[in-house]
Amino acid sequence: MNRAAALNTVALRGEPEASRSRDSEIEDPIPDTIVAVATPPGAGAIGMIRVSGPQALVVVQEVVRPRSGTLDAQRPAVLRRADIVDPAHGEILDEALCAVMRRPRSYTGEDLIEICCHGSPVVLRRVLDLIVRAGARIAQPGEFTKRAFLNGRMNLAEAEAVIQIISARTARAAALAARALRGDLSRKVDALREALLDVIAGLEVALDFPDDGVGVTVAAAAQDIRDLARSARRLVDAARAGQVIHGGLSVVIVGSPNAGKSSLLNALLESDRAIVSPEAGTTRDLVDGTIDLDGVPVRLVDTAGLREPVGVLEAEGMRRTRRAMSDSDLCLVVVDGSLAVDAPAISAAAELEHVVVINKIDLRGHQDWASVVGVRVSALTGEGLGELKATLSSWVCRRLALDGDEGGLVATARQVCLLEEITRDFDQSVAAIESDAPIEAVLVPLRGALSGCDDVLGVDVDDAVLDRIFSRFCVGK
Repeated sequence: MNRAAALNTVALRGEPEASRSRDSEIEDPIPDTIVAVATPPGAGAIGMIRVSGPQALVVVQEVVRPRSGTLDAQRPAVLRRADIVDPAHGEILDEALCAVMRRPRSYTGEDLIEICCHGSPVVLRRVLDLIVRAGARIAQPGEFTKRAFLNGRMNLAEAEAVIQIISARTARAAALAARALRGDLSRKVDALREALLDVIAGLEVALDFPDDGVGVTVAAAAQDIRDLARSARRLVDAARAGQVIHGGLSVVIVGSPNAGKSSLLNALLESDRAIVSPEAGTTRDLVDGTIDLDGVPVRLVDTAGLREPVGVLEAEGMRRTRRAMSDSDLCLVVVDGSLAVDAPAISAAAELEHVVVINKIDLRGHQDWASVVGVRVSALTGEGLGELKATLSSWVCRRLALDGDEGGLVATARQVCLLEEITRDFDQSVAAIESDAPIEAVLVPLRGALSGCDDVLGVDVDDAVLDRIFSRFCVGK
């Protein structure tokens, strides 16, 4: 990069991300007008249909007839009563409420119309068909949000927060995703990017004009680069913890047959999720359910009892049990407290993080268990379940502490991977500084970190990446 290019790079700092996205789309052809049902499948009181694109008003006016006035004269973002009409026969299909959002201040940055009618799947299907006949096409998954990104209404990090908030399974995960949607992650990455641009531009000028005393020397920039490296590491720690809160943790319940594993699963879930029987080997396949512990979804997995298998089916069940153990974050080793100490069951999880659950304390306990550390419960009566849940909650809190303070940050797997790469780039640059490497060796990883920041925010992002990201969205969003 020469001096002019470096200064141009610095000049970009004041340009909003939205402008960069819009500039890259100037040469694109006029997009189609798209339509989709935006509410979940099935019957409901209200169903919403969204239409977006340059011909949205023209298309919808064929089908939606306001009770007074016309759609193109309707005030933006105001719900008005209207009739849904089959233009071929003049038949009124339903009553509806309709809102018009004008470009560029709509969700997509285009003319956007939302039609709220009764939530019958038949009615929604007919209205959708009529709008398609009038000139729209069915939207692809995530296409509304993709247009919002391409039209500069949000950056890529905010767009990815949309799928996070839709898929949130606890109130805590939803709250974190809402912060990301408001730009929490974007602001932190953009601040990192802005500071990084200053450092790169100064070093580039010093590299091109070493005898003119302009730019920034490596010695002068060293502390700034170390500070940026620490900021990047904090972002990674926060993002990893946010992933735990959003994605959840996995707890596998293991032990010998008839130790009460399925009964414990049902007791923790407060439902009859697993079949309970006095016959050994009842559970052959994995049975699971999810509970909310401190705002983190925790998946509980019941497994086949560990013993010498009897038959092919039981052998397969135990193979799946061992695989579930290796894939889990924690093992609950359930043992029968009315029998002698079950050393094989405990040793099966000895190398994994585990908690011993001594079950059936409602029966006469065997004296061998007196010195064994574990949580004592009765899955049948519920005694001790409060202590077990408290133990699991403490474990969840420790996991979040190990993964870093969440700091109100949630990120997708793609973003976490990019943040980790950015951190490695900063570490390489710091290592180059400490080894007195030439300025070029300091700059190369810094440019990589800048590229990573651009990828998080969606600056000049590849179309294939966009397609992969938005394909995970639901239709209508």
